Order: sequence, then C-alpha cells, then structure tokens
Amino acid sequence: MKYILLDFDGVLTSVQHTRACRQERCVPNIYGLDWFDPACLDALRTIVVATGAGIVVSSSWRDLGDEKLLRVWEHIPMPGEFIGTTPIWILTKREAIRHWIGQHPDDRFVILDDADQGFPDQVITDPYMGLTRKNAEEAVTLLNKE
Repeated sequence: MKYILLDFDGVLTSVQHTRACRQERCVPNIYGLDWFDPACLDALRTIVVATGAGIVVSSSWRDLGDEKLLRVWEHIPMPGEFIGTTPIWILTKREAIRHWIGQHPDDRFVILDDADQGFPDQVITDPYMGLTRKNAEEAVTLLNKE
C-alpha cells in the first residue's frame, strides 16, 4: 500500500489563501478559522490520482477524531481516501509518525508537512504557498519509486 502522511496547516492551508479569505470574508471551514486552499487540494488530488495512495492524517487535526475528520472529507471535499491518523496518544508529531511507520514496514509512504520531521521520504512545503504542483511531483516520485 501507499500512504500520504498529511499535515493540514501549511500544506492544505496557505498563508496567502488565508489572508485572501480574511479580506474577502470567505466562509471558514467547519472546525476553525483555517481555509483549505483550492490549489493545494488540487496538488493533493494530483498525488492521489497518480499513486492511488490513501491518506493518514498526521496533523494536530487528528485530535478531532476519525468521525469529525470524515466530515471534513465530505465538507471540503477532500481528495483521496481517509485511512486514519497517526496515534494521538503520542505527544510529538515526529514520534507519532515514527510509530506509524514502524507499524507499516512493508508500505510506501510520503510525509507532507511544512516542518521538517526528520524523515527522508518527506516533502517540506512552504507555509506561505502550501502544497504546490512541484511538491506534488516530488511526492509522486517518492511514492512511485521502485
């Protein structure tokens, strides 16, 4: 299986889009004041279509729980299949990701995050832009490498 370990803020939300939404008084998402950037969602869709990867939420949003995250998937709508989250009982994101990877040793994954989590199979996004087409191409290459 292939998986995308996905952060939200700085990956699917971008500073530039959030600023534009505040100026234009966009409707915020259902759980807060962050807006999902359509260009970032399109880049994520590109990865999902090219790789068939499922989505594992590594974002602090995982604290919402699976039921509320599924509602986010429906409301936005989010590309890809929501598989689950990294463990919420582990305090740091890096350790939660490490634990998840340890539980899936034969699977291929890419981490999408705006903070360096210290893993080689990570695409680090610029929080101002969020996930870009170039980031998506890099993620596809990592997921589809032989």
